[in-house]
Amino acid sequence: MSKLVITGSSMGLLQTCARNYKLRYVDGIESITRPSYFTLGSAFHAAVEEFRRGGSLGDMMTAGMDPDLSKDDTCRLQAMVEAYHTRYKNERGTFDSIEEEFKKPWRGAWSLCGVVDAIKGGIIYETKTVGRIDGAYLERLWQARQTLIYCAVMEVNTVIYDLVEKSGIRRYKATPAEKRKYVTDKETGRRRLNAKQREYDEPDADYLTRLREWYVKHPEALHREEIIYSDIQLKDIWDDIDAEVRRLQWHMKEDVWPRSLNSCHRYNNPCEFAPLCGSGGNKLVLDTHYQSREKIHSELKGETSDSNTN
Repeated sequence: MSKLVITGSSMGLLQTCARNYKLRYVDGIESITRPSYFTLGSAFHAAVEEFRRGGSLGDMMTAGMDPDLSKDDTCRLQAMVEAYHTRYKNERGTFDSIEEEFKKPWRGAWSLCGVVDAIKGGIIYETKTVGRIDGAYLERLWQARQTLIYCAVMEVNTVIYDLVEKSGIRRYKATPAEKRKYVTDKETGRRRLNAKQREYDEPDADYLTRLREWYVKHPEALHREEIIYSDIQLKDIWDDIDAEVRRLQWHMKEDVWPRSLNSCHRYNNPCEFAPLCGSGGNKLVLDTHYQSREKIHSELKGETSDSNTN
């Protein structure tokens, strides 16, 4: 068996659904189509990483640009980056460590790995883009597996979450031709489109202006939450990791990977492997909708595509 890796993300997925874990981390496949919110979140994360390294606003946008971003998400990214830069510009380039990767040997063949977004003054900083920042979301951060692991490994107890809410504003779209209604202008006598309808999609500049205004009117959309974990929490996470590695060893030895049917649809979204599981692993579905992952653990810089196979 080659060197095996467990991360906070893979541990969470194993707890959610063993079948999903196998498809992602053992078989090494992923859906060909990626939800747009993943792309936008990754792009913003890259922009903030550049900011923490001392990059300017322009550098942040360059770092965050992704060819897979839609035109709408490119505007959203720019508005989010500008709002973040305005709020925290005095902190640019002041971090002690950025994207620090760790690797801790565990149970012989295993390694516990992860990448910490940033560290400053003995405090871990993590960046999250969210659909909505509310009390329920903030409460969940106190039990966040990933940052508990980071704190336990780094031997610190404090995390600061930089949370940025994604605006729900949508671009105005052109009215479909079959739904357009025309009126006669009283002054010119010419026929024109109804004032509530549009002939063309809203231009980028106009859409971006509305997004910028939204962040000005909603300063709470950028929120910083400080979490201080207790000694008991940091002790218990080691027990959790050990228990999950033992469980994973059993799954791999027995080659038994049961589905968690409660996870096939979460938050009104289907699991990315729902079509494959629903087809009984049909090869046509596999070949049509899925591809090999370039890296099993995409967040780790040193990981290769076959790092988690035996």
